[in-house]
Amino acid sequence: MGSSSHRVGRAVRTGAMGTVVAAVGFFDGVFVGLPIAVLAALLRPSLVFVTAAVAVSLLSIACCRWVNRRWDDWFAGHAGRVEKRLEKMRASRLLRHPVAWIQRGSDRWYAVAAAVANPILVAAFARSLSGEPVGERRIVLGSVAYAIPYVALWSFVGFMAADTIDAVAG
Repeated sequence: MGSSSHRVGRAVRTGAMGTVVAAVGFFDGVFVGLPIAVLAALLRPSLVFVTAAVAVSLLSIACCRWVNRRWDDWFAGHAGRVEKRLEKMRASRLLRHPVAWIQRGSDRWYAVAAAVANPILVAAFARSLSGEPVGERRIVLGSVAYAIPYVALWSFVGFMAADTIDAVAG
C-alpha cells in the first residue's frame, strides 16, 4: 500500500510540476513578462532589469533541468499536446530557423535558438529530437541568452507604461 501511494504522490507531483513548467514555457508573457513590466512601471526599471534577469535565468534553468530529469515521465502523459506544439514550431516560418539551430549541435546555435524561442521549449524540442538530456552548459547558456533580451523588453514596456501613466495622470 505504501509503494502504491508513493507512486501516486510522485505522479501528482510530476503532473503539477509539469503543468508549471509548461505554463512558464508556453505562456511566459503572462506569468513572467507582465509582472516584470508592472514592476518596472512601479519601481526603478534598471533595478527591476538586473533582478528580473537573474530571476528569469534561474527560473529557466530550474525548468530546463526539470525537463531533463522528468521528460520521459511527463511526456508519456502529454505526448499528443506537446507533439502538436512541437510540430507547430517545426512548421512555423519564424521558428524554423531556431529548429535548424538546435539541430546544428553547437552550444552557440543552441543559445541563439533559446534566446529567440524560449529555453524551456528549446530544451523540450532538443529532448524530443535526440532522446538525450540537454547538457548543463546548454541549459545555462540558453537560459541567460533568453533572459537578458526578454527582461530588457518587458522592463522597457514597463518603463514606457510608467511614462504614459504619468502623462495621463499629470
